[in-house]
Amino acid sequence: MTDQSHVWPAEMDAADRVRHVALTRTTPRNAGWIAEEADVSRDTAVKYLDRMADQGDLSVVETADGTCYRPDDVTQFLREVRTLAEEQSVDELTGELRAIGDEIDSWKSAYGVESLEELRQSLGREELSPSDRRDRLETIEEWEYNIQVREAIQLAISLQSSLTKLDVDPHTGESGLGTLPQEG
Repeated sequence: MTDQSHVWPAEMDAADRVRHVALTRTTPRNAGWIAEEADVSRDTAVKYLDRMADQGDLSVVETADGTCYRPDDVTQFLREVRTLAEEQSVDELTGELRAIGDEIDSWKSAYGVESLEELRQSLGREELSPSDRRDRLETIEEWEYNIQVREAIQLAISLQSSLTKLDVDPHTGESGLGTLPQEG
């Protein structure tokens, strides 16, 4: 069963609808499910899904539901890095890194551990109550998320630095050189 409960805006064509449905799922979905959600034929969905997979926007996985599609993790991560680099200053990004570091330090102190791995290992302690274990599991998930965000921010700062060296405004993408140097 699908969760379609909206009417698509008139300006969204079939490709836009398939793209929206496919890129907003966290669970891999087959072409039939995506077609129903996007209000297109299955053949139309397959055409656009295969194109998106060829472009690296989607990963194709085999599941019990057959060939399924989900957003490509690497592409999503690189888009996040670009968005951070374009929309935030180095000072803002540095502030976020500091906040992430402070939060991780507070977890280390609260749980008496030195690393995420050590916190994971602590789940096996017999003296922990079920509530303590749930609390630690939630912290592990947040810690893992913070690590992903920290990596993206660090790359965004590096991207801004590289673009500045190339005389490209990281916020507008405009080059002071006219065009970026190209080989070949």
